[in-house]
Parts: sequence; C-alpha cells; structure tokens
Amino acid sequence: MRLFFAAAAAACAVLTAAARPALAGPETRSIDLTAKGVAYYANQFVIVADGDVRARLSDGTIIRGETFSMDLKMNRFLVAGNVSIDGPAIHQRGAAFSSFLNTEREYFIPNGVPDRWTYFGNDYSDTHAGRTQPGDAFAFPATAGRPYIKAGGAEIIPNTNVRFDGVSLLAAGVYVPLPRYVVTFGPNPNFYQNAFSGARFDVGIPYNGSEHSLSALHIRNDPANGTYVSFDQHFVWGQDYVVFSANPLNRQLRQYNLIGYDRLSPNSDVRGFFQESVDQKGYISQPLDAGAYENVQSDLSVKHLGFFSLVADETNWELLGIAPNDTYLHRRAHPDDLLLSFTGNRPTIPKTPIAFQVGAGLGYAHDQYGEGYYSGLQTLPNGGYGPPTEWYRFVNLSLMTTRAIQLGKGANAPGLSLVGTKQLEWVSPESLIVDTSSATASISRGFDLNRLNAYVAYTLLQTGVLAGDNQLRYFPPTANVFCGQFGCFSGLAAFRGLSTSRGYTLGFVYQPNAYFGFSITGHRFYDTPAPVPGYFGQPPYQLLGDVHFRLAPQVGLDVQQAYYFNFANLRWAPQTYFQFTP
Repeated sequence: MRLFFAAAAAACAVLTAAARPALAGPETRSIDLTAKGVAYYANQFVIVADGDVRARLSDGTIIRGETFSMDLKMNRFLVAGNVSIDGPAIHQRGAAFSSFLNTEREYFIPNGVPDRWTYFGNDYSDTHAGRTQPGDAFAFPATAGRPYIKAGGAEIIPNTNVRFDGVSLLAAGVYVPLPRYVVTFGPNPNFYQNAFSGARFDVGIPYNGSEHSLSALHIRNDPANGTYVSFDQHFVWGQDYVVFSANPLNRQLRQYNLIGYDRLSPNSDVRGFFQESVDQKGYISQPLDAGAYENVQSDLSVKHLGFFSLVADETNWELLGIAPNDTYLHRRAHPDDLLLSFTGNRPTIPKTPIAFQVGAGLGYAHDQYGEGYYSGLQTLPNGGYGPPTEWYRFVNLSLMTTRAIQLGKGANAPGLSLVGTKQLEWVSPESLIVDTSSATASISRGFDLNRLNAYVAYTLLQTGVLAGDNQLRYFPPTANVFCGQFGCFSGLAAFRGLSTSRGYTLGFVYQPNAYFGFSITGHRFYDTPAPVPGYFGQPPYQLLGDVHFRLAPQVGLDVQQAYYFNFANLRWAPQTYFQFTP
C-alpha cells in the first residue's frame, strides 16, 4: 500500500512539474517607442510606427524592426521586418515578434529555422519550439482615415496611457504642433475627475503621465474671466485619487482646488474638497485677499438597510487676518456646519410597481452669516438677528415607480412614471417646522426606432414654514402690490409662509446619429406668490433649446439658448451657451 501511495505521489509531482509554466520574467510595464514616424488612430485605439523602429521594454529588452503596431485595447503589439531582439537573456534575429501582454505570451519567427517559437511571460530561456500558435499571432490591426496624432516617439504604459513626443494633433481638419501630448485610454475613470469650476469652453492638453499620474494644461473660457489658461494634476491609485487644480493661471483672481477620495473598505469611503481663493498679483507676492472653503464627506453602507453620510463644511473668509476696526468682516469669519443623515434602500411594495425610501438627518449650522448677524426675518429682543448656532433635524419619505407603467401595447407604447416626496424639518431654537412636498408625473414615448423621444410632465411643489403663534412675526403683512424696475406685481398680501409652484413640461429629444442631436423643452409655471423679477420666483414661460455636434472623434460641441417670453423685459437669454465636451 505504501508503495502505491509513493508511486501516486511521484506521478502527481511529474504531472504538476509538466503543467507548471516556465519561470516568468519581469512584467512589461512600459514600452519606449521611437521610429521615423509614429501615428495614433483614435477611432481604433491603434498605434503604428514605420522606419527604424526601436521598442525598449521595461526589463531592458530592445526590439528593432521596420514596422510596429499596437492595439491598445487588446493590449498586444507586433514588430515585423528584419527584427532583432536583444536583452538580458536573448539575442535573436527573425522576421516578426508579437507580444500578448494580457496573457503573457510572446510569439517569434526566427531566421534560419523553419519553426515558430513561443515564450511565456518574457522568459526567453525556453523557445517551446513547435507549439501551436493562435491564427492572429502576427496579424496587423486595421486602421482607417487620418491619424489623430503624428509623433516622433511614444512611451506606452499598457492599459493606462501613451505619452507622445514631437506631436502634430489633428484639430478641426488641420494638424496643430505640440511638444508633447498624453492619451489616457485605461479603464480607471479617476483620471477624468474634474477639479475645475464650470466653463463653457474647455480644451485639455495633457502633457505628462504615468501609471499613476496625469498632468494637463487647459484652455478655458467663461463669461467672468474670458479665455484663460488653467492647470490640473491627477494622482490615481486603484479606486483612490487626488486631483489639484489652479484656475485661472493668468488672472489676478484665481482658485486653487484640491479634491481627494479614499475607498476605506468595500462599504465605506471618505472624500474631501479644499479650495483657496486669492486676489494675488503674480505667484510669489503676498495676496491682497484670500479665503478658504473645506468640505469633507464620509459614507458608510449597511447591507439590507441603506447608508449613512457625515458631511462637514467650513469657510474662512479672511486667511490674512482681520483689521481690528473691521467689524463687518469680524462678523463673517468662520461659518461651519455638520450633517449626519441616513438614506434607506428602496424596497418594492409587494405586488406593485411602486418602491419607497425613507431618510432622516440631524445637523447644525454655526455662524452662517457671521457672529451677531443673521439674515432672518425676525428681530430678536437684544437687537441682533437670529442665533449664532441653529440645530435642525428632518425625516422624509419618497414613493416612486420602479419602472415606467405601460399605457398601451407594443414596444413604443407610452410609459407613465411617478415620483412623490414629503419632508418635515424642525429648526431650533426658533421652533420652526419646514414642510416640503413634491409630486411629479411624466409620460414619455419613443418614435422612429427611439431616435425621437417625446415626454410631458406635471410637477407640484409646496413649501410651508410653520411658526405657530410667531407666524406673523416671521411673515408680517405686506402691501398687495410691489413695484420695481420691471413693473408692478400683485398678490403678495396673502403670503403667510406657504409657497406653491405648479408646472407643465413638454420636451422633444432627437438623436438621429452619433454626430448630431438636439432637444427642445418648454415650461409653464404657476407660482404662488407670483414671481417678482430680481427678487424671487421663476419665469412663467420658458423655452430651452440644446444642439449637440460631434466635431471630431474627441471633441463635441453643445450650443444652448433660452427664451423667456418678455419676463423682466427678457426675451432671449443674454448669452448663448457654448460647451465643448469630450
């Protein structure tokens, strides 16, 4: 019996040794590529190089040939034509060499030998001669059209990005020279985190990158600053990231933003946003004025229950200090707030297409408008305005349809969606109750193979501030007619803390192809109290239009405009909104 077990053990050892792959060499973490010409085809994610090709792998192996091609998505490259391979463990000549980086397989056609060799994991000590190879081992990926980038060289980080040097970039049909450009194609979305404020025009020029970083200059435009230059820096580690930005670089008024995210565990995370705003001439002189804002949020998910969030904000209006006699700034020094909230899961009510969600929260707001100053509606006996610290708590309930309820038969039958919410908030020490309710019903339908979609919606929103015996103290009687620069408006005397807004929306979205699309949305609102331009409320009639164009494989353009039907003497919006998008 012992002899049997010994023989079985020996046989298992032999089989295991035979099945064990050869000792793998270092992983290919980068490829430094030079040639007479390097081209990148953005639509196919393919790099092609011709003439005196030299590819240096991260382990020191150098591969030379006449032609190089790499499919960045398939993560495989090929060198063909008078190929030479020289490295720590190999000196070979051949007709073609290819590497499938995801499976760590290399295929080679040597000179003078009627065979094909296969290597495992960059281990060139064993040729595995005669091994069957895949049919596409030496197939060049297809390319079409003009290359998006022409360059003299490239550094390729597999599954992440490519840095091109000596670049000619195709933009609006012409090639624009740049010293360097980085294309990020990896699956990690954190390389695209945005630390900028909004702009109607933004063209990024990434100029440096690695497996864990990306640096870029941006040409941006907004109504306040015009056209300017900005900078951002990304650091990425798996699901964690840090992004820094300076915006704008060439203006006296600028912002420095820093955002970060850390995935603490599969069910918890923390993120932070830190901003410094300065009025500074140059970059090394003391600012004329500076302020800061910080926001930190942490989430914890509880299985089968929901998630908890803790959010904290703090603002420092004056980082440079406050003059002793500057009482106004002293009042506005350090507002801060904190909120702990719970949002439940969305279970479905049995045998119905309706789900519900509950939520609750507890928080405080300190010095929101400065010590001793509060933009409230009541005057306290001591002459001040409101307390320096307010506490609040709330509960809410939402009901919604889990799917559109079909109003007919067929794939293009209209669908009905319903959403309703109710929230009660208690504010102390004023003993206020804020009652907010909303309901939305919408019907949508697709036409022409869903290239055209139309929808109509009705929305009701009510907000009430309840103060009991102090109701008239917060909302004293006012004149029924208010006259301002845009005319006279009536119906205000009835306002006692309850506002109602009813609105109808009709929209059309047409997207015939990937290069063009537009949408038209009309609104009709009925608000009580009636809107007063320049003070509160929204235009009763609104018409919004958006047109999208695909200008290039990497560039899109959105054009937006609005019409307000002479509300506050305003017909068309003062500015047409242009937004360039990836």
